[in-house]
Amino acid sequence: MLASVPTLDPIVVLIANYSMALLFGLASYGKLSEFRVFCVTLEEYQLIPVQLVTTVAVAVTGLELLISVGACWQPTAQSAMFSASVLLTIYGFAIAINLMRGRRDIDCGCTGPARRQLLSGWLLIRNVGLIVIAFIGASVPSERALTASDIVLLALALIAVMALYAAINQLMVNAPRLDALDSIMDAR
Repeated sequence: MLASVPTLDPIVVLIANYSMALLFGLASYGKLSEFRVFCVTLEEYQLIPVQLVTTVAVAVTGLELLISVGACWQPTAQSAMFSASVLLTIYGFAIAINLMRGRRDIDCGCTGPARRQLLSGWLLIRNVGLIVIAFIGASVPSERALTASDIVLLALALIAVMALYAAINQLMVNAPRLDALDSIMDAR
């Protein structure tokens, strides 16, 4: 463990770890279930040579799966959370580069092919929030023993976090449609 890592209440660290485990587990499942579509999405970013797309897609999906599993096991949770923050930072740079190129019509590849989500600045803000959660998960939990009420709190918090994340994602997916509708209404 790193000496400079802060100590937090174990329930806070567990909520962060399990939230990231769910997020990366679902992300890797979405990519694996439609792997060819994910490869096309990765290629659309135009950041890696076409010959390496499949290799990078396998590596990204595998790393997400490892982060998901590692976040759930105390001895590897801190490393998994640092890995998550690095991967989220790389995703942020890939999004930012394409936004600077004016390429907003690319699917972010975050949620799998079932829910196309175009690149936007909101994805960068979301990634910063997720990086903060990863750093919380990388904190050293205090020595306080967990109680039964902590386990209930953990379960409720995970449900709330995932519902909030799903709601925010749905708003980001719908934003371009709402903008288009707003334009139609303004034209009248």
